[in-house]
Amino acid sequence: MAKTKGYKIGMVNKQGMLFKDLCEMYFKRCEANGVSHHTTNGYKNILKYFYEYLQYKGVSEEFYCYEFTAYTFEDFKVHIKQVRKVKDITVNSYIRKLTPMLSYGMELGYIEKFPYSYVKHQEVFKDIYTEEELKLLLKKPSKEDTTNRFAEFRNWAIINFLLGTGIRALELRELKISNVDLKEGLVNLSHTKNRKPRQVPISNVLHKVLVEYLQVRGGTPNDYLFCTSYGDRMPRTTLQMGIVKYAKRRGVFRYSLHLFRHTFATLFLREGGDIYTLKRLLGHSSYRMTEYYLHLDGKDLKCATAFNPLDKIKVENTMIKMK
Repeated sequence: MAKTKGYKIGMVNKQGMLFKDLCEMYFKRCEANGVSHHTTNGYKNILKYFYEYLQYKGVSEEFYCYEFTAYTFEDFKVHIKQVRKVKDITVNSYIRKLTPMLSYGMELGYIEKFPYSYVKHQEVFKDIYTEEELKLLLKKPSKEDTTNRFAEFRNWAIINFLLGTGIRALELRELKISNVDLKEGLVNLSHTKNRKPRQVPISNVLHKVLVEYLQVRGGTPNDYLFCTSYGDRMPRTTLQMGIVKYAKRRGVFRYSLHLFRHTFATLFLREGGDIYTLKRLLGHSSYRMTEYYLHLDGKDLKCATAFNPLDKIKVENTMIKMK
């Protein structure tokens, strides 16, 4: 084999990689793989908490990958629970955003492999919107109400849309008018969390709402379906605060956008829908994710007695003689 002049092969210094540089490499990988900015922003936010933790412990920001051990991981979990005063389920949500970068470092050999686990917590089902709350939220605004009439009418349409489709707030903000096919009765989602397009059907009630809304909204096929009063894409905070004000004016003091998704999933099953269809509507890759949204209470489960095999077996109404 001929020698190549002017080039010397060197060993990669696995210990010389700063953790923040590893994370930057991971973000570039995410960008190359088409991971959404929403997801990568979540990773970056947890890094801020991690470097706050290092500062709290008196550790330099020049933190190397080889220094990240099982102890660091466990101590960080305790720190965010105690210092940030968050629940166990929130600790786990933070950790889930940190572990992809850890796994990446382990994969490349910069971080020594160690098993990590989440905090065990008592699972608590989140209450969905009550029927009384939904009736107040779904009541159409009065045409005599001149207080920012378009925003009020738009927010009414948005709540109908979220409850009628179960889509994410992020997906709703990306919708264009052209994504809504009223003739076929379908919403075509092209900007989704997992980057996989999907379709959701438009119910009869939602169809009427959208026809009425579009008459007020106007616009061209390439315009955003739910926009600001100036026709621009709605920022996340504008959407959230708009729904907060809308709900409070109606005497409803729960106004989580994501709670509409939970409510859709639960009511879909109560009305006889199946979990396979629900999984597709919600855009989940696994049934485990779908089950997280289910909030079946005792009354719902009691209905399962109609399918109990014991009640289906016919037994002769005669007593057996004991031996």
